[in-house]
Amino acid sequence: MSLHVRVQGQGQDLVLLHGWAMHGGVFDELLPSLTTQYRVHCIDLPGHGQSRYHGEMNSLQQLATAVLPHVPENAIVLGWSLGGQVALQLAQQMPLHALMLVSTTPRFVAGDNWQSGMPEETFAQFFARLHENHGRTVQDFLSLQVRGDAHAAVTLSSLKHSLLQYPAVTEALYDGLNILRDTDLRSILASIKNPALVISGEYDRITHPGAGEYLAQALPFAQFALCRRAGHAPFISHRDWFLEQLQQFVRAYPVT
Repeated sequence: MSLHVRVQGQGQDLVLLHGWAMHGGVFDELLPSLTTQYRVHCIDLPGHGQSRYHGEMNSLQQLATAVLPHVPENAIVLGWSLGGQVALQLAQQMPLHALMLVSTTPRFVAGDNWQSGMPEETFAQFFARLHENHGRTVQDFLSLQVRGDAHAAVTLSSLKHSLLQYPAVTEALYDGLNILRDTDLRSILASIKNPALVISGEYDRITHPGAGEYLAQALPFAQFALCRRAGHAPFISHRDWFLEQLQQFVRAYPVT
């Protein structure tokens, strides 16, 4: 499957994977700092951004398989939200150098023995609203991402700008919600041996920071960083802090 990929800069390969309803342009404010040191690959997931929608895709493995040909071996993969789940699945399917998991959860919806997820009833209501008015529902989702954030207005403006550039295909939005509803990665975490940095926002209303703490404890070689007074998009709201965390992590695990 052909996906739209922007490649910029020189250096170690760094792949950026966005979250539900967004596209690779959501990382644009990071690029001036990253492209001086990394060969950055911004990938638009199927039906998002400038990537075409190629038909039903209802599992995380299908999504990762579509992304895999566009990821260089031994790359650092930075995944945000749904993109973080794709990164974890990629780590099962190919050799990677390291993972950065931003606002990521192994299981999006709450259930038995998992309280760090969205209540099933709330998720079902969200899914129903998407059928009724997908534009309004996505806008509400963006507002929820920044609730409680110290820089909510600026972050929301940036997210809305990205969304309006390339709205996702409606069918791809449904696929993404199906994947978020059904995915549970807890059973594979112990087998992922890549160094990993897990970053969560203190006030994240989409993926609870407790899910990030769980990831960091369950992955064999992971560390956890909590971004104070941040919501779901700390790479926008707290960009300087985020870039420093990234650089410290990469320096600790240089390419040999």
